[in-house]
Amino acid sequence: MSRKKILVLGASYSQIPLFQAAEKLGVETYAVTVPGPYQGIPYASHVVYADITKPEEVYEAVRTLGADAVTTCCMDVGTRTLGYLCDRLSLPGPGIRATEAARDKSLQKLAYREHGILTAPYAVIENEVQLEEAIRMIGFPLMIKAVDLMGSRGVFRADHPEEARRYFRESMQETGKPYLIAERFLQGVMFGVEGMIGPDQTPAFVLPLGNDLHDGNPPFPQGHYVPWERAGQLSGKIRQMVQQVAGALDFRSCAFDMDCMLVDGECYVIEATPRCGATGIADTVSLYYGIDYFEAIVRCALGEEVGWMFRAQEEGRTVANASWLLSAPTDGILSSLQAPARLPENVTDLAFNVRPGDHVRKMRNGRDRIGQIIVKGEGPEECHRIIGDVLDQIRIEVRPEQEQE
Repeated sequence: MSRKKILVLGASYSQIPLFQAAEKLGVETYAVTVPGPYQGIPYASHVVYADITKPEEVYEAVRTLGADAVTTCCMDVGTRTLGYLCDRLSLPGPGIRATEAARDKSLQKLAYREHGILTAPYAVIENEVQLEEAIRMIGFPLMIKAVDLMGSRGVFRADHPEEARRYFRESMQETGKPYLIAERFLQGVMFGVEGMIGPDQTPAFVLPLGNDLHDGNPPFPQGHYVPWERAGQLSGKIRQMVQQVAGALDFRSCAFDMDCMLVDGECYVIEATPRCGATGIADTVSLYYGIDYFEAIVRCALGEEVGWMFRAQEEGRTVANASWLLSAPTDGILSSLQAPARLPENVTDLAFNVRPGDHVRKMRNGRDRIGQIIVKGEGPEECHRIIGDVLDQIRIEVRPEQEQE
């Protein structure tokens, strides 16, 4: 009997657990990537060289392989190709409508408006004349957003007209689209939702995540924790919101990640993506439910029903945990990096993705991470205490870039 085959879009460090999980399940893996020293390549059964930002190119490269599934995780660059392949190859998973919306936040906002889903009032703007009209219509504080970037890039809060005009110009320089979004800045409690949608669009699990925010413009998650203290009282509203979003964006047979805001007791959607979240979220889910979340992602991509993997919550055996992205104290060249000699047993991961000599930046968005720490505990308070203790022992030295020889 031949092995099933799965295409994994990308071969970065974050894709390695997908290759490992598929191998444990006896599934043959194909890493789809451009040539380069990507850490995931040695873990794949085969490599297909193609640009995952170009759906037609990838389709031509894989159409004769007889793949049974396609997936990706923790990044957005391949999501449009994900939907294209699901449609063209008749594979389980989100179609092109879902993944186009993931790559263009204006399409998401339109879908939310058409389906009556709570989201911030907004306008699509192409020039400063339209920006002025949006200011008159929406007021301040105002968010200026690139529609096609991730990790809070090209996203700014403006509190007066001059800021709005400056951030409009900055966002237009970063985006690959000829337009941006201007939307009302929602003032409330930001939270995340990680989950998985089955082939019939029924949620296999829905997990609200508490956010630990970095004080940027705008604030963005530098860490997550579970259980979130408000999850229980809002579980019905959050599940209803998830099902509405899945229907509006045509999510199916995929993990999903959502950014949300709690405002005056109501849950608003900021954005949603049909792939597993970044910022340590996969580790958060695995620890909380006591499973290998990447195994669930592979099974789900193959069209399997996976709700049985997430019963720990109803059985009262979940594990509280928290993650935190490590960051450099300033911009420059990393000169030294020292981790604690001994770690508390509750630390499940302390990893760095930089080494001395690398250029690093003070954290402005999620892409400036230099590593992560993940811990478990009796509850979020203990998890945060352990993270704080470990952070106090990490030594990071950065020299100005002009001093590099």
